[in-house]
Amino acid sequence: MAEIQDPGKSAADQVTRIIEDDQGDLVELCLDLANTLSPHGKERAVASKVVDWFKANNIQGWLQPITERSANAVGWLPGVEDGTSLIFDAHMDTGPELPPSAAERLRRISQAWVENDIIYGWGVVNDKGQLAAFMIAARALAKAGIRLKGDLYIAGVAFETGYPSVGERQGIDYPGTGFGTWWLVNRGVTADYALVGETSGFGLITVECGELYLEISTRGRSIYTPRMERGSSLQEHPSSAVRMGHIVQALEEWAVRYQKENRLEFEGGAIVPKVQILSVHGDSRESRLRLDIMLVPGANPRKVKADVQKFLKESGFDCEVSAYQWSRGYFAKNAEPLIDAVRRAHRGVLGNEPPRPPTEEVSMWRDVNFFNEVGIPSICYGPPRQQELMSDSRNRCMKIADLVAATKVYALTAMNLCGLAKEPTSVVKK
Repeated sequence: MAEIQDPGKSAADQVTRIIEDDQGDLVELCLDLANTLSPHGKERAVASKVVDWFKANNIQGWLQPITERSANAVGWLPGVEDGTSLIFDAHMDTGPELPPSAAERLRRISQAWVENDIIYGWGVVNDKGQLAAFMIAARALAKAGIRLKGDLYIAGVAFETGYPSVGERQGIDYPGTGFGTWWLVNRGVTADYALVGETSGFGLITVECGELYLEISTRGRSIYTPRMERGSSLQEHPSSAVRMGHIVQALEEWAVRYQKENRLEFEGGAIVPKVQILSVHGDSRESRLRLDIMLVPGANPRKVKADVQKFLKESGFDCEVSAYQWSRGYFAKNAEPLIDAVRRAHRGVLGNEPPRPPTEEVSMWRDVNFFNEVGIPSICYGPPRQQELMSDSRNRCMKIADLVAATKVYALTAMNLCGLAKEPTSVVKK
């Protein structure tokens, strides 16, 4: 197919027009990736697809193997000068596998499809839609003849949502959150800045929470029912399962207090660190409860653990409290050039200032935390979620128009931050 010069268009105009023309490819790629199942620890099949796509589109790409079933996918547009470098980072894992007993609605939303200009799917929203947007954005730069001064990496990472090692889950398949990005950087993919593609309501997310996992256990005695004596108080009841039921109620009260006392307002939004009981299991002899606690950046996990321990003791419960995972939270430092690049790109595409991001989306752990931990300034940006009625969260879909807009913003951000090495050779496919 012949190529003709179109010198009347600016580089940004050329790139955004290419993305508009490639909307069908964006949706097709998004559906293909999202319909390739990749629960955490089993991302290699989708990672291979990503790398194959890079190579088919003249983008350097390679796998970063982690385990036999897991890998990162990396693409690279090399800079031609000593310019500012950038990593586009989006995760490929979609959480745990559905159990055989999962409801049909959950099986349905674990797939991906398009309906009335909305793209549905668990993996679309978290997080392959943003990965597809990064990939199409990088290809649009190449199609437009853009040569960046600095390197641009496109990373599809594994294990962002991984289970921590605890109890029956042990070893490298249960590394906790962010292991894929940790692996990416420690295997040599580094840059001056990192932009993490996650849903953000088109807001700029410059901070995310840390996370602390606790296990609380209590012991009792197993007694034949006809011989069981309840005693005159809860503390005298022989069954640890009964006492654990009351501990659950007490921890719910503590969680409400904790959330209120640790709310943090900042210039870019508000953090509301929440607490959730993840599981309760056991019997009359021993019962265990696992607790997930979000932490504001800088919070001391030992102090939070001690607060839980003190609260339970003062509430009359004899139990053990242990920590089995701590992931740090951070405010982005020295990220102003990246923030400015995203903000300018957002204004150019959407014609307004980025909105305040949703509170829940600055109150969780994301891969931005690891980049900020190792000194690579990082923020998060992506399209908003839309409402559906199949998933438990009821927000596993997005507008195709929003995904296209995010793709444009990603491409223009790379141009703004990495810089143009020369006036690009703009082309139009005839």
